[in-house]
Amino acid sequence: MKVLLFNIENKKSIEIKNLCRKLNIEYTDVDKSDFGYKIEYILNLSDDKSFIENSDFDGEMLLMVDLSEGILDLFLSLLRKKKCTVALKAVLTETNRKFTSYELYSEISKEHEYMQKGERFHQA
Repeated sequence: MKVLLFNIENKKSIEIKNLCRKLNIEYTDVDKSDFGYKIEYILNLSDDKSFIENSDFDGEMLLMVDLSEGILDLFLSLLRKKKCTVALKAVLTETNRKFTSYELYSEISKEHEYMQKGERFHQA
């Protein structure tokens, strides 16, 4: 179980890390210099060191890895209770593990935008 933090700083970062420690979840701050690598490389799940230049972004994002449904629900519930909001959150999937951090950020940013408008991003 692990949570990757992207561009989350100061008090919010401390709150999330304290919550992770409380729930025995590992956490990692992903450095901007690594945003061009694939998620699976950042997580040491692949040796593919391919890198895409100009993959920087400034928005906050959390990626939750291998959290059971119960722990995931508890983690998200406690974040809400602490009013520790991160708009862009994702769970690692077989598809998004092949994305770079920037690609994941772009994808869930679009999804978030559609959800805010009450629309569906992906067709069923």
